Amino acid sequence: MMTITKKNNTLFLIAKGVLDPNDCENFFLELNRQINSAKDVRCYFEIKDCQGCTPEVFEIDYFQNLEKEKHLEKVAIVGSSKYQEEFTKLLMPFSRAHIRYFESKDSLTAKKWIEA
Repeated sequence: MMTITKKNNTLFLIAKGVLDPNDCENFFLELNRQINSAKDVRCYFEIKDCQGCTPEVFEIDYFQNLEKEKHLEKVAIVGSSKYQEEFTKLLMPFSRAHIRYFESKDSLTAKKWIEA
């Protein structure tokens, strides 16, 4: 399950439990809406107690369907270290975006960073 909220030009995504393709589709639809309405978009992505959550859940097709990557300014990935390398590689096509990884215990620091 995913919870998606917006604050200004930042999209906050909290993933818990089991993720399914509908969760991913909803996230990318909302991300595209945000990109269309804001010049520089930021994304906070937190993974909490996910079962079977892997980067493969976010099929590359979703990333290819994003609007211009130049609008994605910052991405914070928050979760256990096993996700750091995999999600960072998945997001690398967005070379303009400043991608930063945070351990779960540092979620408050990540929120401050993404909004600064």
